[in-house]
This record gives sequence, structure tokens and C-alpha cells, in this order.
Amino acid sequence: MKQKKISVDLPFGRRDLLRAAALVGVAAASVTSEEAAARAEGAITQPGAGIRAFKLYTGRDDASHVLEGTIDEKVRTDVIAIHFKETPAHSSYDWHPDPEPQYVITLSGTLEFTTPSGEEFVLRPGDVLLAEDNAGTGHKWRLIDDQPWRRAYVVLKPGAKDSFVPKKGVTSGGEPS
Repeated sequence: MKQKKISVDLPFGRRDLLRAAALVGVAAASVTSEEAAARAEGAITQPGAGIRAFKLYTGRDDASHVLEGTIDEKVRTDVIAIHFKETPAHSSYDWHPDPEPQYVITLSGTLEFTTPSGEEFVLRPGDVLLAEDNAGTGHKWRLIDDQPWRRAYVVLKPGAKDSFVPKKGVTSGGEPS
């Protein structure tokens, strides 16, 4: 857990020492409750747990599906382009497939994605989306906070191996292992 360091110049009076102690206690309590809420929502992973990632893919039913996992930091992936985009807060985008296999790295904004079968997931700043649902109905998304969605698209080279690692118990084809 990353801890915030708080420095306080302590004056010599007893009353001032008590005020400083109260300030430190309030600051520590607020950090703890914020972190607890973020962990409960899945926004913060434990150190060493990997970079949180989701993979959208087209299944055998020709519909988009999602897997949750991480990015293998040791794997290098061949890419052909990178570009950036910003979408205003409170925006949404109806059903669409992705134009090409790509990583979408969220820099700001929190989004809710939905697949045709009702699968939902939330993408937060720092999360990586591997978008490979290039056929079928695709997916839709909507921004659920007051921030614009700023993101980097990293386009994969055709045939390149991605670095997505699904959670245990699920194969990259979406079927239980």
C-alpha cells in the first residue's frame, strides 16, 4: 500500500501538539477510507499483482465478450502505430466493433463497457483494454464520472502476440480451463 507522507512542523505548546496530532489522524483516516473504497471498486490492485487489463474479443457466437486479467510486463508486442484521443465527460458511444486489434490505455476518465450479452466492466485510469472484437455487433461504452476520456491507442501489428494474461480458470478463448 502506498502511504502518503505528512510532515508537520510541531510548535512547542501542548495545545499545538494536540492539534498537530489530530491533523495527522484525520489525514491518515481519510487516506485509508479513500483507498478502501478504491480497492472495493477494483480501482487499486495489490503491488506486484500486474497491470489491470480487460480483453474484448469476438466469440464463436459472433458476439463480443470480455475477459479480465493483467498485462505480462515481460512480453514485448510488435505494434505499428500509436495515436491519442480525448472525448468529453458524460459521453457515450453506441454499439460498434473495434476497427483493428489495439491496446487502449486509459489516461483519464472512468467508463462502463457493455457487451450484447450483458457483460459489463468498468475501465479506470491506468487500465489497459485489449480490443480484439473486430467483427459482429461489438460493444458500447459510457463515461460514468466527470472527467474526459483521454486515451492512447496502440495498434498491434497483424499477427502479433499480445501480452494479455487472463485470470486463472479462463482461457484466452473465453472458455473455462
